[in-house]
Amino acid sequence: MPGRLGRKPFVVATFLAFACFPLAVVAAHSLAGLALAFVVGGLREIGEPARKALILEFVHPEIRARGVGLYYLIRSLAIAPAATLGGLLWKVDPGVPFLLAGAIGLVGTAIFVLTVEERHAG
Repeated sequence: MPGRLGRKPFVVATFLAFACFPLAVVAAHSLAGLALAFVVGGLREIGEPARKALILEFVHPEIRARGVGLYYLIRSLAIAPAATLGGLLWKVDPGVPFLLAGAIGLVGTAIFVLTVEERHAG
């Protein structure tokens, strides 16, 4: 299906699911609400192949495996400090790290939508 619609809508759906998951966790006040939050979190898989393809499209085919490894290294290094920051923010209020994560995700999604043209995303 991404071939007919392009990758961008699927990547945007993934970004929205990533952004909405922490917001849904904060909004959950029951077991059913928490279960629904994890359904929202699971929706990020909708565009995962399109997102990975978008990233790896810029890597020469002969070194794509190294490109995947580099992607995961950069991602891990970028998110490792987030746990410490989240812990510090948790001391302020347990909802703060979730709200901040959701806000950053929504801003990032907006930047992607506004700056990446479909011809570069597909």
